[in-house]
Amino acid sequence: MDAEAVSPLQVALELHRAYATATMQLNKALQPLGLGYRHVAAMFLIRDGVRTHRDLAHALQADKAGMFRTLADMERQNLVTKTRSEHDRRSQLLHLTDHGHAKLFEAQHHTRAVAQNLFGTLSHDELATVHAALARVPVS
Repeated sequence: MDAEAVSPLQVALELHRAYATATMQLNKALQPLGLGYRHVAAMFLIRDGVRTHRDLAHALQADKAGMFRTLADMERQNLVTKTRSEHDRRSQLLHLTDHGHAKLFEAQHHTRAVAQNLFGTLSHDELATVHAALARVPVS
């Protein structure tokens, strides 16, 4: 297809299709661990420094109520803990437990095949181009 002929709507539809496919395949791969893609995405972000419920919901573009349910589920599974912030007593800080770190490592093993299935046909240059283009899409 000619690059000039591709409309933003066509790109948006392809992104939605890719998102739906990836979500379905990731959830299926993570099911044996009792996790879903939202759990794992949250665990990656917490591991990488996101500390509050609000910041996590913003980073995942998730509603606060849904994120609260996901975090409550993660607490029940002993994947995360919450502690009161010393700087803002109204805020709770999120931390991965040792069990959470181990589950995240295990989840990565379960999802490698999904990533390969979804993106294995793209070259490193194509992956870099897609990544760079998507990073420029504004977040609301």
